[in-house]
Amino acid sequence: MMFQVVSAVIAVYFSCIFFDAPKKLSWYIALLGGAGWLVFLMFQERLGTYSATYISGLFIAFLSHLAARKFKTPVTVFFIPGFFPLVPGAGMYRTVYWYIMKDPEMGKHYLNETFMVAGMIALAIFTIDSLFKVYSIISKDFRNHLWHSK
Repeated sequence: MMFQVVSAVIAVYFSCIFFDAPKKLSWYIALLGGAGWLVFLMFQERLGTYSATYISGLFIAFLSHLAARKFKTPVTVFFIPGFFPLVPGAGMYRTVYWYIMKDPEMGKHYLNETFMVAGMIALAIFTIDSLFKVYSIISKDFRNHLWHSK
């Protein structure tokens, strides 16, 4: 398991270099991606791939929002490389492979898996973005209420 996590950290780090992420944040982003992969591995056997992807996605999205606020950078700086270990690239490859090999049933199977994993990632991002938006609105209203009550 630790080999996979270290590999995820290294892969995310090099994706930061490739996509020209801020150099001072590359290791933070790499650790975020590795931690997200660790969460995925911890839940995969017990809950299955889809639920583990969702939980790991929640973890990555939440920490990405916190890091974006701490470092005063857009959240996508952390999102894009941080989610790389979860992206269903192998599923996309298998989908195309089985369609080329003229086995549409296997192709449909892998296409469905790919869409489910991608959907769990998108749902996790949407969930955390919505929670941060609600928190922002509530805290703004609370600050306005305190300001006007003085």
